[in-house]
Amino acid sequence: MTGYIPFTLWWLAFFAMHSLLASSSVKGLVTKQLPLFKPYYRLFYNITAVLLLIPAIMEYYRLPAEPLFGAGATLTVAGAVLALAGVYILVAGFKNYRADEFIGTYQLRNKDDFHPSQLSRTGWNGVVRHPLYFGGILLAVGLLLVFPTIKLGLATSTVIAYLYIGTLWEEKKLVAEFGDTYRSYQREVSMLLPVKWVLVRLKKVI
Repeated sequence: MTGYIPFTLWWLAFFAMHSLLASSSVKGLVTKQLPLFKPYYRLFYNITAVLLLIPAIMEYYRLPAEPLFGAGATLTVAGAVLALAGVYILVAGFKNYRADEFIGTYQLRNKDDFHPSQLSRTGWNGVVRHPLYFGGILLAVGLLLVFPTIKLGLATSTVIAYLYIGTLWEEKKLVAEFGDTYRSYQREVSMLLPVKWVLVRLKKVI
């Protein structure tokens, strides 16, 4: 099991650095010291994320595919359904976001960050507050059911933990930006899993 320690550490290092660069305090510090760098920060953030991910992926493929639990037709089918559902939600949910802002070209073109004038609650944003993270979790769990290996189990656990913690941090920024509007959104729509959305529809059926 000692071979899995470097693998886990690489993934933890990737997510720690990813979160650090995404934090408002670090971004504010960097752009304050280097104001001309501000339009490039998002692009720098994305490029850095890709570069940091490479060693983690290399460690993943270096490790043997040791089974975590027994695979079967039922789990494989369930995993495939979850993974496909995750991909669908990622694609459909991304429609409520600006691709150029996500990549960083908006910031380069306008020399400033993108600030939405209103909170989007349409589409998958009406099901969960963070549909991209929800889709990512479904995809990760689905892949684990299809390929139940120890290394993928470690990667999946790390990804889910990171998405949950990262979502909590992002929630604080969104509350600061939208105030009571976002607090109302929090009361009405679940954060990551569509619990409230399902309960509302069950009440209508009952």
